[in-house]
Amino acid sequence: MTSLMGQWQNRQSRLRRVTAGVLCGLVSAAVGWAAPSTGFAASTPRCTPSHLRLDKVGESHFTSHRGWIFALRNVGAVTCQLKGYPAARLLGSSAQRMNTRIRHFSGPARTVVMAPWQRGFFAITFAVSGPCSSAVFAYGMRILPPGASSGLVWYAGRFDLCGPAPALLSVSPVASSRRF
Repeated sequence: MTSLMGQWQNRQSRLRRVTAGVLCGLVSAAVGWAAPSTGFAASTPRCTPSHLRLDKVGESHFTSHRGWIFALRNVGAVTCQLKGYPAARLLGSSAQRMNTRIRHFSGPARTVVMAPWQRGFFAITFAVSGPCSSAVFAYGMRILPPGASSGLVWYAGRFDLCGPAPALLSVSPVASSRRF
């Protein structure tokens, strides 16, 4: 009788230990999933304009509007990150700054981590045809990556926007994939 009682107690003790171990593992996993991420993106430096290249990678036209899709490529030797909306300024025929209004579209900005040669994408759209009270003519844009104080220049040749001046550009946040 004592041997049956001893076996029963051993099984109960083992069952309690296994149950406690499983519960501890589940609680640890739940706490890990709920904690804020302080991983790779948090320790990655911000991309600087000197380590970025600006490329026009596509177009997306729709009624009375023109859309240009751009990519910022990390040409630096280390991984970097961008988060936010690029700033854009129209440029005149002699590369002079033109008054420009900006509107943001396409939802909240997310952190985009870019290893060397990877790209982050954004779009700029603007009205191009009537009824417009007047036209604004530009020749390029100066694009400042999110959080940067200096920019990259893109020349297009002469293009028109609906006026009157200052022309309105709609800018999306930088994203890790092409959305437009």
